[in-house]
Amino acid sequence: MAQKVSNTPIEDSGEAEPTVSEKQHIEILIEEQIKRFQVICSSENDAIITSDESKRILFWNKGAEIIFRYTSEEALGKPLTLIIPGSLHHRHEEGMERMNQREKPRVLGSVLELKALRKGGEEFPIELTLGSWDHGGKRYYSGIIRDITEKKRAEATILDEKKKADTLLLNILPRQVADELKNKGKAAAKKYDQVSILFTDFKDFTSLASSITPIKLVKELNDIFGHFDEILEVFKIEKIKTIGDAYFAACGLPEKNRDHAILCIEAAKQMFRYLEARNKKSSIQWKMRAGIHSGPVVAGVLGKKKFAYDLLGDTVNTASRMESSGEVGKINISETTYALVREKYKCVPRGQINAKGKGELNMFFVE
Repeated sequence: MAQKVSNTPIEDSGEAEPTVSEKQHIEILIEEQIKRFQVICSSENDAIITSDESKRILFWNKGAEIIFRYTSEEALGKPLTLIIPGSLHHRHEEGMERMNQREKPRVLGSVLELKALRKGGEEFPIELTLGSWDHGGKRYYSGIIRDITEKKRAEATILDEKKKADTLLLNILPRQVADELKNKGKAAAKKYDQVSILFTDFKDFTSLASSITPIKLVKELNDIFGHFDEILEVFKIEKIKTIGDAYFAACGLPEKNRDHAILCIEAAKQMFRYLEARNKKSSIQWKMRAGIHSGPVVAGVLGKKKFAYDLLGDTVNTASRMESSGEVGKINISETTYALVREKYKCVPRGQINAKGKGELNMFFVE
């Protein structure tokens, strides 16, 4: 809908008349702006809608027809609320009132993300850029509107994929380490002075594995270790990894916890209870040993591909020896761990037991 341009002479402001070249330059700029406006108005990607203080639609371009599915005949003269959801009517009234009260019109405002209403009642997301101008003693408003339905779908898909990727990363790394890796591209190795390491494995695993199919074996281990994972979550213990039939976990990192030894013992007890109940209902009998040792470790992410969070240090080796030197159905702990839990648990001294690569070590069974 074309608007006539006023031919009222410009009053002498006392400033020098522009030169011929300056006038030509101004005319070129005006012509370029008119062409740009014509391109925008004919756009099928953007709706251009004009109204005035009556809040009725005065201009409705091809893009508006495509986006809102109303023809010009159906839209022109109708109130703007034709395309505004009822929940936004109040906000629309307040916005128009603010623009009316402005002393000077606003050429273009900031881009807003809102909801609009399509013919048939479908709500959909839009980007709205709103501007105003004065002409003939009246104030007019124009909105440039873009349908961002596909953009929002793409954003939702990207967000969903990001959540999946984050979940996978958190299945491999502790949250603090995963966040550091995402933010910095690497995760620094850290030393922890006081942690407890829990190792478990199954007696006679080799003979048991040869008695069932590989698929059945994997299914059994996956089910057992899945329950172990749930137990660790309850006690805020970090699963490090599984190595064949061995299960390796630690408490006291990456977040410090003064009860690390106690929590590892409680988790091991829950594991034994679970296996006891499972064995009563299954022909496959799993006979587990558990070992715990406490002390310092260094934790870090190893490798550049297929990231692995691992713990290094003599504490890990000693914890592994506690497990291999233990007995089925019992929690074998080191002297260091015993010193941390002796006030809470009754423990049976085993004396010095020869541990491979470690020599004679004092060990205790937790009752």
